[in-house]
Amino acid sequence: MAETPETEPLLPKPHHNLLGLTAWRFRIVCVSVWSLTFFVSLDSTLVATLLTPIGSFFQVSNQAQWIGTSYLLSLCCFTPIYGRLSDLLGRKTALCIGLTLFVLGTAGCGLAPSMAWLIVARVVAGMGGGGLQSVSVIVVTDLVGLRRRGLFQGYGNIFFATGAAVGAPAGGIINDKLGWRWAFYLQLPFLAIAAIMLVTQFKVPRPPTSSNDKGNPLKRLDWLGSLTLVSAVGTLLIGISLKTSSSKSDGTNFAWSDPKIYGLLIAAAVLIVSFVLVEGFWAVEPLLPLSFLTRRTPAAVCLSSLVMVTNMFSIMFNIPLYCSTVLLASASQAGAHLTPYTLLLGLGSLEVGWVMRRTGKYWWLSIFHALLLVLTGVLMFTWSTKSPGWMFWVAQMPSAFGYGAILTTSLVALMTDVVRQGKGETAVATSMTYMFRMVGQVFGVSLSQAIIQAIVAKDLTNSIQGPRKQEIIQLIRHSASSIRDLEPVYRDAAVAAYQHALHTVFICNLVLTIVNTCILTAVKEEEMPEQRASEAAD
Repeated sequence: MAETPETEPLLPKPHHNLLGLTAWRFRIVCVSVWSLTFFVSLDSTLVATLLTPIGSFFQVSNQAQWIGTSYLLSLCCFTPIYGRLSDLLGRKTALCIGLTLFVLGTAGCGLAPSMAWLIVARVVAGMGGGGLQSVSVIVVTDLVGLRRRGLFQGYGNIFFATGAAVGAPAGGIINDKLGWRWAFYLQLPFLAIAAIMLVTQFKVPRPPTSSNDKGNPLKRLDWLGSLTLVSAVGTLLIGISLKTSSSKSDGTNFAWSDPKIYGLLIAAAVLIVSFVLVEGFWAVEPLLPLSFLTRRTPAAVCLSSLVMVTNMFSIMFNIPLYCSTVLLASASQAGAHLTPYTLLLGLGSLEVGWVMRRTGKYWWLSIFHALLLVLTGVLMFTWSTKSPGWMFWVAQMPSAFGYGAILTTSLVALMTDVVRQGKGETAVATSMTYMFRMVGQVFGVSLSQAIIQAIVAKDLTNSIQGPRKQEIIQLIRHSASSIRDLEPVYRDAAVAAYQHALHTVFICNLVLTIVNTCILTAVKEEEMPEQRASEAAD
């Protein structure tokens, strides 16, 4: 319980436990929300290893990519809604909604009688996973003062990175020993424990913006804004995913000029304009107050999140591809090159968290670590078949460390701006930032894939001749693992085509890192204000 006004100190004590919880309760709340992000992260990489066996089981391997795409689309679409929802209903209720959807989606995947059912279940899981990720961050922001916020974000990032690291090998082992359905079933007991902890132990004060009246707080939710935003993000990402990850019934890829593609992109543009009009002129309590993005720091942080995550997911997706197609490494050897990411991402967050706690500064930390991303861009630009082996391990390390650091400094910069404004935008700001990050994930993979496929197709068309030309080209484009077993003349052509394509992608990545650094210079350095706890019980 919060102290009464008569017994409250005149000045708040600068402490990491802003809400005055007992030490036990404080630890329970933190571990609870970090555990939820662990499960969401684990699920994402675990399922990624199951695409091939699931596609083969249902005999629709050409649809398997939609298992991951549908989840990510749902994650992007529904994450921004949870910020306002947690303001209206309270953090605990929002987490319960997210966890319920995530459990239902996970159980539905295990029980799926068809690929269509499984894809729908992944959509439901994504609706919940987006809430668990964003509201968990919101809760810790409520709980911890800004000076220590970066340090606690580092702890959270370690949980997230550990889940991502454990998921991939766990998925493979479970599939080999028990079958792919058990990869979903075995998550349920742990999610049940998390649900029990959430219901019985999670007790924090309500945010000051939550509804305490007797009416239905859902009436205050910006339903029209939510609908237009979900529709806009969904149509945009579906259009891009169709272009880069799907093919027509005749086996050919979609062109940008295809009516389905440009129709979806035009619809997305119209819906984005509609969303802006709704938020600016219609909504009483907007899902995204437009004034939020007109301020210097929030606009810079959101744009940086989009650009930086686009770059990072392009790197993470294309390093194994480079190793497989250019260096002709095995799948396990190629994937191993991403191992340092798990450790370095968490260490980067902890490092800047510790420095910000000591100094209260974040601007120069953001710029320094953004330059580490540029360094990786330069090093990867120099990659070739003649590069020493250690280069393919070391080059991406600066970006992994810098990425973890900037995720943390950006969040602290954003929260500092929001708290100083005093408009109760903490939850909305967090959700919107996560939406930009998730859209960046889709862009990073999809756009780099579009560049690679276009260049590889063009180069192979020019370099491969003979009666089996189209067969060989299709094999090279859709099965990177087959390149090692091709005849030397075809293998050399494939390696040259992929090296050209990936070199082009690495140039684009380098440009993105420079753009990201320029964007971060716009973030305003401000003194971190002291904060007071909310007094209403959740």
